[in-house]
Amino acid sequence: MKALWTLVWFSVLSVGTNAFGSWGVWSGFNIVGPLLTFAGLVGIATVWLIPDRHRIALEHASFIAAALAVLLIDGPVLATSTDFNTDAAAFNQRATELLVRGVNPYGATFHAAQLLLDHANDFWTYTLNGAFVDKVSYPAGSFLLQAPFQLLGLRHLGTDWVDLLAWIAAAVILYAVSPWYAKWLSPLLLLASAFTYMFAFGGTDALFVPFMMLAARRWDDFVLRQGARWTRFIGPLALGVACSIKQTPWFTVPFFLVGITIEANHHGVPIVRTLSRYAALVAAPFVAMNLPFVIWSPAAWWHGILLPMTQPLIPDGQGLVSLATHGLLHVVHPIDLQVASLLTMVALLLAFCFWYPTLKRSWMFVVPLILFLPSRSLSSYLVDFIPAAFVMVLTTERVPQRWTPHIRPIVRRLFVGLPVALTVVAIVSAFSAPPIAIALDHYGSSSRNEYMNEMTLTLTNDTDSTITPHVMAVVGNGHPVGFWRPAKGSTTTIGAHQRVTWTLKPPRFMKAPTYRESWLMEVLTASPAALTTTPVYTWPYGRDD
Repeated sequence: MKALWTLVWFSVLSVGTNAFGSWGVWSGFNIVGPLLTFAGLVGIATVWLIPDRHRIALEHASFIAAALAVLLIDGPVLATSTDFNTDAAAFNQRATELLVRGVNPYGATFHAAQLLLDHANDFWTYTLNGAFVDKVSYPAGSFLLQAPFQLLGLRHLGTDWVDLLAWIAAAVILYAVSPWYAKWLSPLLLLASAFTYMFAFGGTDALFVPFMMLAARRWDDFVLRQGARWTRFIGPLALGVACSIKQTPWFTVPFFLVGITIEANHHGVPIVRTLSRYAALVAAPFVAMNLPFVIWSPAAWWHGILLPMTQPLIPDGQGLVSLATHGLLHVVHPIDLQVASLLTMVALLLAFCFWYPTLKRSWMFVVPLILFLPSRSLSSYLVDFIPAAFVMVLTTERVPQRWTPHIRPIVRRLFVGLPVALTVVAIVSAFSAPPIAIALDHYGSSSRNEYMNEMTLTLTNDTDSTITPHVMAVVGNGHPVGFWRPAKGSTTTIGAHQRVTWTLKPPRFMKAPTYRESWLMEVLTASPAALTTTPVYTWPYGRDD
């Protein structure tokens, strides 16, 4: 156990040493860096020297040190920043501003959010039909919960500040509910760069994380009724709030409902009544937060909350889709990946039913597998549920006796194996049969390799219908930046089995790759929905001779 708390203080030390390189952002880091470094060194020594009777006090001090380290490092950076790092954060800020002025955020077009982003085209969420998202695309809780802070005067990068505070609140929850042998998890997760950087600089998912943790804490108490009556209601209500902030928590709702059904059946509790009460408590905060906007403008609200699922967003992220977006494979059909994700969810729900004793406390660790497969699987989707999963596994009751399902093992494996096999088929289909062939004929740079210059592509339509391609560049691991346009007003469509050579202009401020950096071109089509890429190239210009 001492070794684990040593890692906590080592993380504080590492944060301090890393702060030395940020003194150009804020001169106060000249003090903060050495202070945190010294605190980490003292903490490491103290873990091994302090008597065991002071263990609890040291643990509290360790957590406080971790929280202060996050605030002292990320707070000044936010205070001195002038722009958001994601369109999601900028949109939430703009939606909150409109709401407090009495304007319906769902009815607004968010070109004004350009004022909240430096080089806004670097951050837009683009679509396969050559446009970008300019509407609120989250449930109302994403800006309703930020509104009180806005009214209290937190206006400068308010979304980022609220998300940072939400992440610290999540760490407090994990620390409070963890048993003594696992309290070290909280400060370690709090300091982990996978969370801290993302949730402090544009990762708006942080706002629902504390609510997911409350939903996961002893979720079976709703059936077991081992705690106070009011505490049993916190879980489903918190789940409803989480679902009111973003769509990502929606993927957990079927698992909670199936789990409640299994628990009710196992303990002889009326299944329909118990499940109905749980579902009603989940729905209550979602309806309360969103109903005013439904009444205000039903079509605008409906379009907004379903936009990520109904609009042809470009494939992007760190999941399976990166095989295509990074050029290892040269095509991806987004709809096939969406089908694969849905089939995986079905397989995991069946596995949850059939192997309940194993998955009762740990099923939230497997939910990211569902989000690894779609055509948009950003890194935040893959790590968002980890803190709540720890809360679940540390607080939920084990199955008290041997579970004896009525279905034989071979049948269970067949039931789960079928959607798994179909998932594999969908994945193979997703990366097969590119609708268009691409040949890169010419490219170059300008302004001493500062920006990309015009390039020439030859595109061959291999389908039986006319297509409208849209071209983007991907440099390194970066987000695609804007659409390239035909240079001389040539047609933007290609007939069936037709070949066209285009000279394309880059979007404004399209930075050139550095010398020997990897890059490729993407060609996107909405009908058929597909992304096709060139091979990966290395940039030959810009070498400092």
